[in-house]
Amino acid sequence: MNCKNCKTILSDNHNFCSNCGESTKVKRLKVKSIIGLFFSNFFSVDNKFLKTFTDLTIRPETVINNYVSGFRKKYVNVITYLGLSITLIGFQFFILRRFFPELLIVDSLNVSNNLKINNDAFDINAVFDSFYQYQGLLTILFIPIYTFASRLLFLDFKKYNLAEHFVINIYTNAHFFIIWFFITIITLPLKLNYNLFSQFVIIPMIIYLTFTFKRLYALRTFDACIRVVAYNIIALIVTGVIIITCAIAYGFYIAYTGQLTPFNAH
Repeated sequence: MNCKNCKTILSDNHNFCSNCGESTKVKRLKVKSIIGLFFSNFFSVDNKFLKTFTDLTIRPETVINNYVSGFRKKYVNVITYLGLSITLIGFQFFILRRFFPELLIVDSLNVSNNLKINNDAFDINAVFDSFYQYQGLLTILFIPIYTFASRLLFLDFKKYNLAEHFVINIYTNAHFFIIWFFITIITLPLKLNYNLFSQFVIIPMIIYLTFTFKRLYALRTFDACIRVVAYNIIALIVTGVIIITCAIAYGFYIAYTGQLTPFNAH
């Protein structure tokens, strides 16, 4: 018989191909086997995702240092881990928008009573909805900001270069968003408004980043915390400037094209 994968000629008593390792005993797919494959891939003891998630939670420096040092088979690749987190972010907002839309409602504070765009009242909830729709893309776009901020705050250390700070920030941001996904799903029965609840995300994020940088650089907790707070302030300022600049540019655009008018204008 021939291997179905690489066509190597095999004897009938071979269970695996001697060339590529493909199994020769292929059974027809069943729902039971697919479910079993899912759980074995994601929840087995030796599973890469489970190990990566666990170690990034309790010993993040091990995962990061292994990747930086070139030992990359033990854990999920940094880009793959980011992709997983973005997928979960998308799934999170799909659940919220599809089944719990009331948790995403923003108190507009009468903003919609003041402006009109294309003769329609300005809807801040629609703005937030668009933001949630592109949350994954925004996460990717903001990683360079966090990377330059962390590199700037640790210039007095030569342990990691700029590229390695990308690895640090991708792993930590992706890991935190995966944790936040589970927190969001678990707290859904509490009916907490997501926009209010997410305002407190900065607190656990600072705690986790402090823990991570403390272990990466062998710092005292207080020193690591001060640097992380400064790191977040820099990132927030840069992000705020970008958002405000884009908002102003968009405002000028819709005003110039006549789409923006005062609500009470005659």
